[in-house]
Amino acid sequence: MRSAVGRVALLLFGSGFCALVYQTAWLRMFRLVFGASTAASAAVLAIFMAGLGFGGLMLGRRADRHPSPLGFYAALEAGIALTAGLSPWLVALARWLYVAVGGSARLGLGGSTVARLVLSTLVLAVPTFLMGGTLPAVARAVERAGDSGRRVVGLLYAVNTLGAVLGTLLTTFFSLEVLGVRKSIWIAALLNLLVVLVARGMAREMPKAEPAEAPEAPGLEEERTIEEPRAGWLVPVAAALVGFSFLLMELVWYRMLGPLLGGSSYTFGLILAVALLGIGAGGLLYAAGEGGQRPTLLSFAGTCALEALFLALPFALGDRLAVLAALLRPLAGVGFLALIGAWTTVTALVVLPAAVVAGYQFPLLIALLGSGSRRVGREVGATYAANTLGGIAGSIAGGFGLIPLLTAPGVWRLVVLLLLALASVAIVSGMRAGAPRRAALGAVAVGALGLLCCLATGPTAFWRHSPIGAGRLSTAGWNGPNDIRNAVESARQRVVWEADGVESSVALDLSQEYSFVVNGKSDGSALADAPTQVVSGLVGALLHPGAKRVLVIGLGTGSTAGWLAQVPSVERVDVVELEPAIVHVARTLSTINRDVLKNPKVHLMIGDGRELLLTTPETYDLVFSEPSNPYRAGVASLFSADFYAAVRRKLRPGGIFLQWLQGYELDAQVVRTAYATLASQLPAVESWRIQRDTPGYGPRRTANELREDLAAAKR
Repeated sequence: MRSAVGRVALLLFGSGFCALVYQTAWLRMFRLVFGASTAASAAVLAIFMAGLGFGGLMLGRRADRHPSPLGFYAALEAGIALTAGLSPWLVALARWLYVAVGGSARLGLGGSTVARLVLSTLVLAVPTFLMGGTLPAVARAVERAGDSGRRVVGLLYAVNTLGAVLGTLLTTFFSLEVLGVRKSIWIAALLNLLVVLVARGMAREMPKAEPAEAPEAPGLEEERTIEEPRAGWLVPVAAALVGFSFLLMELVWYRMLGPLLGGSSYTFGLILAVALLGIGAGGLLYAAGEGGQRPTLLSFAGTCALEALFLALPFALGDRLAVLAALLRPLAGVGFLALIGAWTTVTALVVLPAAVVAGYQFPLLIALLGSGSRRVGREVGATYAANTLGGIAGSIAGGFGLIPLLTAPGVWRLVVLLLLALASVAIVSGMRAGAPRRAALGAVAVGALGLLCCLATGPTAFWRHSPIGAGRLSTAGWNGPNDIRNAVESARQRVVWEADGVESSVALDLSQEYSFVVNGKSDGSALADAPTQVVSGLVGALLHPGAKRVLVIGLGTGSTAGWLAQVPSVERVDVVELEPAIVHVARTLSTINRDVLKNPKVHLMIGDGRELLLTTPETYDLVFSEPSNPYRAGVASLFSADFYAAVRRKLRPGGIFLQWLQGYELDAQVVRTAYATLASQLPAVESWRIQRDTPGYGPRRTANELREDLAAAKR
């Protein structure tokens, strides 16, 4: 039986690998349809997780009744491979339908959210529903009647999660960039079919499973602890709450670690991989326990208290972790792998310990519901469904309410307190069931220490708004603790305003002049960046003297839109900004942006610029895109061929598109790619150098010469 468990676990490793390839690719594809906003991502993630939970709940029961659970698993994987392989075409259909109904430009936030949910369901409902049934089916196939603690379930869960780690790393650092989204999905689907073939062969060799509702063997009924009946009501609630807490904490990790890791497209994948690695390691730790020993409610209380402590410790360390990240950042000079190693070190210190405990918790909760193989499919599926439902609630509550309301550090504290409250409930329930008081002392002591850590100051402006991840914070002058202390205090004093928005953390830095900081990186200043923000837009007005309607993607300081609105011929300037908190920045800098927010010509829209261009019926004489650096997460889509094609379709005859491209922190390959992509969609590309100290990308031409070139290109 042990060899059968090992072989089946390897199948789940492949399932987990493929599932994360699909998830990462689907999120990337839908981002190109719905945009990169939190609302858009939350809709896709909610449908993905709902499919998993509903599948676990429904198919877990089916697995208990199936005469060949492993054959049932093979059928599920075959369905996943087929529907996932078809998903790129379904996404294309979803894109066509979304554009046809007008997206957020026509439907508004509520209507577009409904449209995203419906279209995400069209693509994801079937494969995710089938995915939800794979773990219950395999658990039913190999779980043993004598495994009172359900350690086999812990092993299967762990190996499945470790496969997901490999899938995350491969898609993040290799396949999406080298192979593209569609090929990544199709290769994963082929691997899925290989899993199907192996599973079917193994299913033919295994004996038929006994019915799940068969009477228990004599003596097993007496082995039930006094706590088990009382644990039943608590387990689904606890599973939902720990799922809520962990997904909420994931959002906090993404927000808090972004400034330390650079906020690049690699940040999300690295944090997710470390979290999954911890969960997998926790599952292995649970599987290594004594199979004949049932966990208790006090055991669960101990895991909640320990997870709370492991979350509270990095919070208490606060800016010390940011200092460590700054000291490790120069490793980038050694090479990219050294930089990844530095990022992984920081991420592991913050994420890994708590994730290990979370991975230990899940199979423990399943074992609290029952023992051995009896109803294991149903109970695995029910616990999975409750955990997933809590995760959906956590992701939505965090992104749309709790983080903007309480700030990311505030939600960090909240999660610790929530876990400690859950530990307290479990302790009380366990003691009412007859557990001795002394058995709860360990959990109480650990919880008290976690509560004490919550009283610390936690991360400050030095962590949150210093350009550590971007590599702009120099540590050359840090010769001792006093220098470090001075640097930290200076960073705190420079920040005069900060907020956690729906999409990003935003701050105003007043070191020498106002500059606004997004996720730790300065994205514009009042005076030093004025040539870019003011002149870049006016170049378009110079080249198109009769421009009447203008679109500016990115509000920033408001200077571009404000000065374009001063051009006499311009009748309307539409501005689309992803982060609502940036509006405060433009309001503060009203003296340098011509009071843009009060100008009747200027119309501000909160949303994703790419999605707006894809769905709006409006056309423009000028479109100006001035995003952050292309390596920043979500920004690359504003340098894509699809985006430029959408721009081309929205330009009026004689219209001009202006793209700001940084002359710094970009290598030659990125610049060449940007030029090639622009040239593939637009008839003529011209480079202008706005500031003397900024490298130019092409010859400077007079306005008349450029107009002649553009006229020739149109002919």
